[in-house]
Amino acid sequence: MTTALTKKALLSLLAASAVAIATPTLAQSYGGHHGGGHGGGYGQGYNGGWNGGGLNGDQARLSQRIDRAAYTGRISRREARDLRWQLSEYQRVEWQYRRDGLSRWERRDLEDRLDRIGRALREDRRDGGWRDRY
Repeated sequence: MTTALTKKALLSLLAASAVAIATPTLAQSYGGHHGGGHGGGYGQGYNGGWNGGGLNGDQARLSQRIDRAAYTGRISRREARDLRWQLSEYQRVEWQYRRDGLSRWERRDLEDRLDRIGRALREDRRDGGWRDRY
């Protein structure tokens, strides 16, 4: 595959990820007063406040950190590919969980998955991409 084609594919993937991340946020209601005496407002969204808004932000920041580390050479291409694969697996699991709304256990699992990916990125950055060069 040529470099130009690879870059186009990566840009398309990043654009699709940005749309996927923004969609749940755009769908939230931040309106005023809802029936039954419950106020709307921030943090109440859908699913009793377990709307995952923080998870989407964490996921987006992690994706940007992976891209930046790969671009600057702090991690190798292989490490970046592996981290992106882990992030895509996270997205697949998150989608499955969100179909019925997030339970506390599912939210905790998603947070733990993001933490593990973040730790792996930090570990890969510490070696400066040298681990994959031998």
